[in-house]
Amino acid sequence: MAKPVPCSSSRLLSLAAVVFLAACGSSSPEEGGSGGAGPGSGGAASASGGSPGSGGAASASGGSPGSGGAASASGGSPGSGGGPSGTGGAATGGGPGSGSGGAASGGASNAGTGGRGGASGGASSTGSGGRGGGPSAGAAGSAGSGAGASPGGATGAGGAPSGTASPENSGASCTVTAGALKKNNKLPNPFAMHDGTVITTKAEWQCRRNEILKDLEKYEIGPKQAPPTVQATLSGKMLSVKVTTSSGSLTLTSTISGSGSCVVIGMNSASSLVSGCTQVPFSHDQVVTYSSSSTQSMSDPFYKVYPSLYGKIGNYSAWSWGISRLIDGLEQVKAQLNIDTTKIATHGCSYAGKMSLFAGALDERVALTVVQESGGGGINAWRTSQDFVARTGTSIEKIDNTNFGWFMSSMKSLDPYSLPHDHHELVAMIAPRATIILGNADYDWLGDESGYKSTVAAVEVWKALGVADHIGYDFTSGHSHCQAAASQTASVKTFVDRYLKGGAGGSNVAIKPTSTKFNLDAASAIDWTTPTLQ
Repeated sequence: MAKPVPCSSSRLLSLAAVVFLAACGSSSPEEGGSGGAGPGSGGAASASGGSPGSGGAASASGGSPGSGGAASASGGSPGSGGGPSGTGGAATGGGPGSGSGGAASGGASNAGTGGRGGASGGASSTGSGGRGGGPSAGAAGSAGSGAGASPGGATGAGGAPSGTASPENSGASCTVTAGALKKNNKLPNPFAMHDGTVITTKAEWQCRRNEILKDLEKYEIGPKQAPPTVQATLSGKMLSVKVTTSSGSLTLTSTISGSGSCVVIGMNSASSLVSGCTQVPFSHDQVVTYSSSSTQSMSDPFYKVYPSLYGKIGNYSAWSWGISRLIDGLEQVKAQLNIDTTKIATHGCSYAGKMSLFAGALDERVALTVVQESGGGGINAWRTSQDFVARTGTSIEKIDNTNFGWFMSSMKSLDPYSLPHDHHELVAMIAPRATIILGNADYDWLGDESGYKSTVAAVEVWKALGVADHIGYDFTSGHSHCQAAASQTASVKTFVDRYLKGGAGGSNVAIKPTSTKFNLDAASAIDWTTPTLQ
């Protein structure tokens, strides 16, 4: 008998520069079966720009990538998340009313400026303003006004220009737009651009994933803002990250515990699942307040820095932005913490599982994304969830009954079969980086048939990129919600050891759900073929 989704204690994971999130869930539709004590870690720049003045200004030509500079548009080295993590990446595109952003407190607006700020408190020299670096050669970035030694030895960081490739999004400079609504009962082809062109090279995947990002922003979560001015300080074990836009500022704080070169950004507490990593909890209410109902609050800190976005985005956009800013802060104090920020991971369970997924998908600095029992709005494709309900009559989280505070309220009226994208492509945005996905078929609300089919469809992208072992899944049941089965703990450890701790062992994990109610024929949802990308 399927179990309701209980509220359990927060779960966190630690993975090398591991941004880890975990959450508990609820059985109510309002909690989406993936609600919890708090969101998991997020992170990732999107192709959306900031609101006017929210980003530091950048040079007209972008600035050449320096020590923290952006990776090339082709995505950098496979599995690295698009190059060195440096000081954090720029977001892209132009969000509503944004454009390239005005001069923020951290960056000048004249040509050639708007660098991230020098490393370790020094002013940036030629091209060393990694934040403003783009994929093409340009004027050298100079130090933003936030540069210079800060208390605790951290550097200030100027805001990033929109449309600039970076470690956070190496394909941000791609000229792409969201697709139109058009009926398609099958899972959309992840290799086909919206104009019908099928990509043939690995380099083209960067623009294709940014096209998917545009879809997600338009139809689901709204634009994720470009990195504004960020300045981190470390006092003992207390990390403070001040984020400033032209409208105001907010401060993220985290009490650091544990040790190790890997980092866990957990949801409101330290992780109990992965050991041997530095724990850096993320307090979600410091960005937007968690609620199991479809509500948002104008008084939340996020809307002090982006007041024009109230009512225009879903919380996953704001939470993932907050995790990305925490990663920015870690970049600035990594020498003091002795951490390796090229080994970042996210983890979350239930609705924090969704957050972990959005975090890893939208921020290429995340090397490993751990997604646990995310349910609808997470790994589950909206189409295959609708298919499952139509066939079985089972109540699961889907596009018309999820939480419309977490997602935009406008999503409720959408026909899932008309979307230009689906969540197998959200999962695939992580590729070629690593991800391990966990399910639990004992809980109907999670809709694991849909989650499995969506995951299997996403696997095809890793195959096309020649790194099929970089994605794994374990749908083992027989355990409480957000309490990983022994096999799942082992599955996560396999990926942590391989992708965060430098292990050389294999990472082939593929455990299907076993429910007799499920139809696991994923091929029936697919009408496209998988290319071998060159």
